[in-house]
This record gives sequence, structure tokens and C-alpha cells, in this order.
Amino acid sequence: MGALIAMTAARKWADTADEIWIEGDSAITIADLHRAARGHPPDKTTTQIADLFCAFKAYRITHVYRVANRAADFVASFSCLDDTEWRRGMSLPLDFCAILDEDRNSYT
Repeated sequence: MGALIAMTAARKWADTADEIWIEGDSAITIADLHRAARGHPPDKTTTQIADLFCAFKAYRITHVYRVANRAADFVASFSCLDDTEWRRGMSLPLDFCAILDEDRNSYT
């Protein structure tokens, strides 16, 4: 689960950050995280995630529709391609740049 990977990576800032904001486009995952925050995690993985976000002084959990999160969706899809290798210093894919430009200019 991507949320567990992200929260594990963010854990090192728990002592210095005022808040963590968990945002995702999976309504099911977001609902599970809300249940975990109320003390009713549906499974072991969600329990691990809840333990991590509860280490922060405050947290926020929100759902964003996938169409509103096109940049993240592009990166997730792009990373699943078998023949993709992205090294430091390489240019961003043109499709990704177009998405960022549209978001910056509020075309979505």
C-alpha cells in the first residue's frame, strides 16, 4: 500500500513537523484511514499506517478525486511501465510538463 510507504518515509519528520496531511484518490483507503484514526483499523496494514500518522502532533486525512490529481496519477502510471528508467538530470516527460502547466494555469 502506497500510504504505508509514504508514512514510513515521512516518519522522520514527526518530531519537527506541526502536522501531516494525508491525501489520496482511493475513497476506500481514505475511509479505512479515517476508521483507523478513530481506533477501528480494518486490517494490520492500516494499523501500521495509523501508528505512523498518530506520531505527528496533528494530522489531516482528505480524499481528492483522481481527475483533480492528474500529476500524481501520471507519475504512478509512468512508474509502472516496465521499460522506464528515469535518472537524475533527465528531462521531465512532455505529457507530465503539460499536466503541470495546466494545473498551474488552472485549466483543470
